[in-house]
Amino acid sequence: CPTTRTPLLIVAKAETIHSSRYILKRLTKENVKPFGRQIGRVSHCNPSVIFDQILFQIQRYDNMILPIVNALKYLGLMSLDVLSYCIVEALSDPDKAKLKEEDTNISWWFQVLATFCGHIYKKYNIELSGLLQYIVNQLKANKSTDLLILKEVVQRMSGIEISEEVTESQLEAVCGGPVLLAEAGFFTPIRHAERSNHRLQESLREIWLPLCILASQQRHSIVFGNDERHIKLTARLYDQCQDTFTQLGQFLTTNPSINQSLKCLPSFEELSTMYHLQADSAFFLLRTKLSDQIKTASKGATPEDPQPYTYASY
Repeated sequence: CPTTRTPLLIVAKAETIHSSRYILKRLTKENVKPFGRQIGRVSHCNPSVIFDQILFQIQRYDNMILPIVNALKYLGLMSLDVLSYCIVEALSDPDKAKLKEEDTNISWWFQVLATFCGHIYKKYNIELSGLLQYIVNQLKANKSTDLLILKEVVQRMSGIEISEEVTESQLEAVCGGPVLLAEAGFFTPIRHAERSNHRLQESLREIWLPLCILASQQRHSIVFGNDERHIKLTARLYDQCQDTFTQLGQFLTTNPSINQSLKCLPSFEELSTMYHLQADSAFFLLRTKLSDQIKTASKGATPEDPQPYTYASY
């Protein structure tokens, strides 16, 4: 490594680490502005060093997420790109286990980083394609734990969340159209996340189909891919995979540009045989395409044509 061979770089790195720790020890939600400027000044010269310290601090103290996110508003575009790289590097650390097999839970440090990803990508205009490609690569390797990152990013940036307990007003909103669902169907109205929603939509334009197919395939892989995993952990990962898949599909159907792309999906036979999707997942993805085909067939039907449905007899 060049840093270990150059004395001046070693000194500069040590000074940056010292400054970073000084700032992070004193950063609170009341003094975000002055210390945020200091973070911006330090990150302009040595961004990777201070961001490694910030991510290390977040993994130890989850209550530092919001103050740090607000303090990063003085970063430049180059620093934001380096931050995105450091996040992916921290998530892919091979020395840290993402699953705690002894207590059947996802590791705390990974949950905190996933939450931080949701907040930071929503608040700032950071390139999202690198993180999404990382998730795709992890799913190809049958590492379904990283779906938690996708779940947090979609939830924070779009306002669409999957909740086990819904209110009566949310159930009534589901009975209406897309506008009512967007306004009252979730705890966070989608109109409060319009800018981040648009950025997420643009980032998913080229990669949404691999994400949907891989997320659906993970359900089978979670259940039958690892016989040594505890049944409680398997059930938790399966529920997380199902929630993320449903959340992603709901986001795609509520955005007009991607919703049009859903009509170009492969056929049901191709999704089932070539991509090995289960029937419920294939029909869930094909819902928009099938609805459009039904509407087209209904408009072209004549009174002499047989009815596309059968009336129930009483």
